[in-house]
Amino acid sequence: MIQVAFAGHNRPQDLGEHGPVSEALTHAFRLLKAAGAPPARLLTGLASGADELAVAAWRAEAMGPIHAVFPFLEDPDGEEARAGELADSVTWLDGAALAAEGRNPHLKQTRVIVEAADLVVVVWTGGPARGAGGTADAVSCALEIGLPVLWIRPSEPHPLRLIRPDALPLDFHFPEFQEALEAGRLDHLELATVENLRDVLNLDAVSQPLPAKAISAWQAALDRWLHATLWKTYGNFRKLVGGRIRGSPPTPPPPSLAAEPGFQVLTEAYLASDQVANRLSAIHRSEQILLVLAMIAAAVVGSAWAVWPHLKMPMVALELAISTAAVLLWAAGSDAGQHERWSEQRYLAEQLRLERAGWTLGISIAPIIPAASRRQSEAWLSARRTAGLPNVRFDADRVKAWGAWAMDELVTGQSAYHHATSDRDGRIAHRIHFLEDAGFMFLFVSFAAFLSFFGLSHAHPPGWIAGSIAMIGTVVPAVAAATMALEAKLEFQEQSARSRRIASVLDELAARLGPAPSLDALQNAARAAVRLHMAEASNWREGSSRRRLFRP
Repeated sequence: MIQVAFAGHNRPQDLGEHGPVSEALTHAFRLLKAAGAPPARLLTGLASGADELAVAAWRAEAMGPIHAVFPFLEDPDGEEARAGELADSVTWLDGAALAAEGRNPHLKQTRVIVEAADLVVVVWTGGPARGAGGTADAVSCALEIGLPVLWIRPSEPHPLRLIRPDALPLDFHFPEFQEALEAGRLDHLELATVENLRDVLNLDAVSQPLPAKAISAWQAALDRWLHATLWKTYGNFRKLVGGRIRGSPPTPPPPSLAAEPGFQVLTEAYLASDQVANRLSAIHRSEQILLVLAMIAAAVVGSAWAVWPHLKMPMVALELAISTAAVLLWAAGSDAGQHERWSEQRYLAEQLRLERAGWTLGISIAPIIPAASRRQSEAWLSARRTAGLPNVRFDADRVKAWGAWAMDELVTGQSAYHHATSDRDGRIAHRIHFLEDAGFMFLFVSFAAFLSFFGLSHAHPPGWIAGSIAMIGTVVPAVAAATMALEAKLEFQEQSARSRRIASVLDELAARLGPAPSLDALQNAARAAVRLHMAEASNWREGSSRRRLFRP
């Protein structure tokens, strides 16, 4: 469901005659319909003037539902009654609390509407704002976060023009842009068409998911067996070497939040994506551990006949079998591009997790994601569009309950998680390095003792001692190479340092919040946390090439 934000003038001297503006709005919505936008949702402040004309044109064209955003919980102007007549759902902001902090409620209203949208339609003279939260601010906010603007100029309703952020200069400055418009310079604008609307809305990319491929009963049974056995290797390794993480379970969302349809949409999408990402993670990381173990096992088997010569042929055959199994396992994972699929799925799950937490506070992660990345994230975009904005009043009780859950999801819970994983990954890295050092010392002492005793005495060593030295010289370097491969591919030390850094930043963020933060303070904290998490997720995704399966 495409989200279309609307902003327009309410002063008669700016809006001019209603007839031509209404015709232009009807034409704009028909263009959207021809581009394939419906079903769509109109996001509006339902102010008098252009907003009412837009709602009437939207209804006349049967474009879809209308969601209103009001800046105040109080209802001095009968907004609730008007919303019941004109809107299908409403978000009420606590403008009085915002004003007490020196912030402008109407600017907050404008930002909430614009940041949730895919396209902003404006009836705008092109002039500067006459107060915070006006139409000019809506255009400025849209261009700032990379949203296209469909512009209707009251004095010249036709033709409609499209302002595309990707066509603006790299050193774009909004006041300079306004001056150019007032001077009649429309160099950076293009006429609105069905084709360019489809392009800016990314309608061609958002497709229906492919039906799930049917699998037979034996394939399903095999998959369950693998996830209950082989693909638990990595998890068992972390518990064995690093210990268990003992922490409190995630905080469940408040019942009022869990009952919200938009929250349910995002939760369902997140849990489905997270489950796939966890399964891919278990497979890929377990395969990496299994390949390393196969390398060590091949070294042990391949050198064991030096101690037991009569087992030479069976050991050669067994080593061949281990090597063949390792090659097949590596080839299957590499051919499937497992490391890339896992990285992309984990990034998507993180997007949906953060979008769900932000939705709780009436914000989206869209402004934080580069425009190019937004166009590529079909599943996130689809879930975000379907969820819309919360149909609630953000009164003090709701802000307290929902805000506590959102902060646990974004800040406090993530801080505890990163503290615990930093400690565990640090222990794993330390123990791997200890194994490397111990292996070198064992190799050094064994060789030195062998040379000291048999080299200096010129005595002939027994076969089992010479074989043992040969076996040590093969197995210990293989173990050392295996530990190096584990650290290089699974990055325990790097992950520990990264988690420690993230936890430290989140702790500082939590300390700044105070005991009873307002909705605005919670939104600002959420944006800061989302920026941190998205930056880390992006860096992690970009390092996917380092996570190719190690070929032993």
